[in-house]
Amino acid sequence: MTERQPSPAGGRRRRRRADLARRAARRPPSKPDLDGKGLSHPARYSDDLLDVFRRHLGGYRHVLDPFAGTGRIHELGPAWDTVGVEIEPEWAHLHPRTIVGNALALEFADATFDAICTSPTYGNRLADHHEARDGSVRRTYRHDLGRALHPENSGRMQWGESYRDFHERAWAEAVRVLRPGGLFVLNVKNHIRRGEEVDTTSFHRETLEQLGLKVVAEETVPVSGMRVGINRQARVTHESVLAFELAD
Repeated sequence: MTERQPSPAGGRRRRRRADLARRAARRPPSKPDLDGKGLSHPARYSDDLLDVFRRHLGGYRHVLDPFAGTGRIHELGPAWDTVGVEIEPEWAHLHPRTIVGNALALEFADATFDAICTSPTYGNRLADHHEARDGSVRRTYRHDLGRALHPENSGRMQWGESYRDFHERAWAEAVRVLRPGGLFVLNVKNHIRRGEEVDTTSFHRETLEQLGLKVVAEETVPVSGMRVGINRQARVTHESVLAFELAD
């Protein structure tokens, strides 16, 4: 009996299945459905970050996150009285203790909070806000929200002068509502642009120091990053958490 030879079509199908499997392995996790209607967010706090925040925030009860996003700051636990401010209503409405507001004009009196705990946008590719229609993997603020961002949402801003000016104003406003002796916990991460690491962390650190804050603790948290795009093999492997104290 003549041995049956594999058909060329069968070989192509196997190669196609193997190629799809390799692509799926590289693909980042699917978007979380935060409201049951497809709303998601590309940069939520991880559980590891929340654990780091808890270690630093012990004894500082009244905490503000002026870039609250989906409101994970409220998961710190019962030891903290948390308030979130978020400029996009869809994300703000995911938690009752987050209000719709603007980090550049906080509606609180001076020295209201014991602590600020927040993470700025990083000025990286999550700020892309074009319409993607090619079916490729996209995780950006604009794509997760499903519409154009508010004009004063820093998620629109790539690293540059406008980004730096925005955050200088935002940090001055955050420090205004922080009480003397209060704590400012900052989560931030560098990114790769044109093959070079952009030191976003140093910019934020120096800006806060110029506003009268002193670093009292610093640690790093490993991250995997999304392995897609032109810089997929050149990701920064950790993010930073810096704790600053405002002088009495």
